[in-house]
Formats: sequence, C-alpha cells, structure tokens
Amino acid sequence: MVKVKEFEGLRPLNPEEFCTKPYDVISEEEANELRKNPNSVIHIILPEGEGEAKYENAKKAFERLRKKMIKDEPSMYLYQEGNEEFSHRGFIFCASLRDYEKGLIKKHEETREKPLQDRIKHIEALKTQTGLVWTIFKKNDEVKKIMDEIMERDAIYSFKKYGCFHKMWKIKDEIDEIKELFLPLSLYIADGHHRIASAWHYMKKSGEEEASYVMIFSANDDEVRILPYNRIIRKIDNENFIEEIEKEFEVEKMDSVEEPKKHEIQMYWRNAWWRLVPKEVPKDIVKSLDVSILQDKILEPILGIKDVRKDPNIFFVGGNVSREEYEKLVDEKGNAAVFYLHATSIEELEAVADAGRNMPPKSTWFDPKLLTGLVFHLLE
Repeated sequence: MVKVKEFEGLRPLNPEEFCTKPYDVISEEEANELRKNPNSVIHIILPEGEGEAKYENAKKAFERLRKKMIKDEPSMYLYQEGNEEFSHRGFIFCASLRDYEKGLIKKHEETREKPLQDRIKHIEALKTQTGLVWTIFKKNDEVKKIMDEIMERDAIYSFKKYGCFHKMWKIKDEIDEIKELFLPLSLYIADGHHRIASAWHYMKKSGEEEASYVMIFSANDDEVRILPYNRIIRKIDNENFIEEIEKEFEVEKMDSVEEPKKHEIQMYWRNAWWRLVPKEVPKDIVKSLDVSILQDKILEPILGIKDVRKDPNIFFVGGNVSREEYEKLVDEKGNAAVFYLHATSIEELEAVADAGRNMPPKSTWFDPKLLTGLVFHLLE
C-alpha cells in the first residue's frame, strides 16, 4: 500500500519565467545566465555563496519570491510536458515517506554523501521541498482514464520552455478516487534519489506531520522515455586498445550508423564508429545491464576507471544528442572516445528495484526532464 495525499501547493504566477530544469542538470554557465533574472527559481535551488552562506541565500531568495506566489487549497495536480515527438504526464501529489522507509517506494540507485547533505541542508533552510521526485508505476488503465478526464478541462498553466510545452491542471474532485487507486501500487523512483532521501532524513529530525510526506511526480511506466546515458573518455594511452577489447567482444567497424541493439555497445574512436558485441553476457540482473558490461569489461580492466563518479578521465552525456555532436567531442574537443549505449529499459529498472539491487551510476536518463518550480511543498 502506498499512501498519497493532496497538499497546499505554493506555485508561481509566471511559471515560464520562474521555472528551470532540475538543479542537478544545470551547468554553472547556465546557472550564471539564469541568475540575471531576479524572478527565476535558480536563486532558490542553486543560490550563490560558499558553505553555509548559500543556504542562507536560498532562504532569503525564497522569502523574497514567495510573496509573488499563489498558495492553493489542498490539491493534487496533473502535469504534462513534451513536444511533437514525445510527451509524458503524471500526477503531482505527496507520498508517505513511511512507505519509502518500508520499501514500497523502490529505489535502484545509491545516494552519495556530499549531494545528499547538500539537499538536507537545503530543506532545513527552506522547510520546503522545491524539486519533484520522479516515480513510475506499472501501467494502470484506471489511472489513465482519470488523467484523460482531467485533461479535458482548462489547464492552470500552459506555456513553452526548453523546447517543450508544459501544461498543469489542478485537481480537487478526483482526490479520493486517486488515493484509492494508488493504495495497491508500488512506486519506482525514476529520478530524484537524493531528493527523496534528503526528505526522509529531514522527516527524522522534524516533528512536523507534513514532513513525513514527499512531493512526487508519478507516471504510468509505458508513458515515459529513457534515453541513452553515454560515456566520454578523455584520454586513452593503451597501445593495444582494440586488441584488448577483442578479448571480450566481437569488434567490427560500422559501415553505417544505426541505433545499438541491447547488448551492443558502439564506440566512436579514431574517426570511426565501432560495434562491440560481448562474447558472453552475464546472467545476473545487474551484471547483464549494458552499462555494467561496459564498466566491467572495458572501463575498469582496460582503462583503469574504477569509480565513474570520481575518475577525471570520464564524463557523461545524456539525452537527445545527435551523433554529430558526439563526433565533435572527439574530433574537435580533444577527447579520445565515445561509448554509445542502448538505453536501459523500464523493465530492467523495475526488475533491479524489485530485487532490492542497485544499478551502476548514470544508468538512466529520463527525458524530457521535469521542470522545477511548478509547485512547492511547504513542510511547516
């Protein structure tokens, strides 16, 4: 059973100006540009300052900007975003952190201490949840039916940003029905492991009832999209690089570029695309993931990259990025190679989470990213 509920959402008058991408996919260059706008949520989610000063700056920015925001009666919301190619939709409501504690809201990734502490301090300063935890549940036709009915009404928000349209509806009449529908469902965290973990840590410190709930976005698992999360290698010094790969993979140059199939890794190296097919695929649910095969058979044993989060010789590019852009990273930007992967599937994510296991870091890139700033959850 997963308990969900309505909340008194705090939301902006002008979401197009206010909202941004999630804090963890905004580069420092983007953040500096956004800070030129005094009405942007960037001042709340990624404030300037060092050490404790930045959390105090976040609090000051929140106190300033909330005067221009609307506080709703207890509500739920339906949010849709997308473009002509693809769109997704989901409910925004609160879910019980006790259910997260019990494992009914399932994770597939471990948190890291530094970003976790950052988000804990951020919640402590604001006493507010500002970002959405993205969850999915297995396809439910009754939930889809309610969503369809709500979308026939007028939206409270309808605007375009970051190449996507964004629509949001406020829900009052269907709240009890939605609560009933979600009681038997398991939720899987798609994106936002640090956000939900920090909310749980804050709940342990706080005596407030509202702090025992976390604001989430929840979508049918057949209405979301995972794109590749690819690896870029800065330097390769191995003299026999291809020969070393050939010990574990069937290797061939590609005559034409096509999207990789499952258990097929593509590599751009020395002005050519190469197809790497493992000679043996492990049967283990985590070891058989393409990101694991790449890590266990190439990155660590051949390139010496043990911890992809810390090693300076690797970085990541996720999302809808053209092959030409990847080629430029090597041909023009001075990097050594691109490893281009088949995207992790929803079914793989759910299977790993059901087994109580964790995927390697940077295994999934859900796209498009949910906007931050559409609505806040006040904890006091």
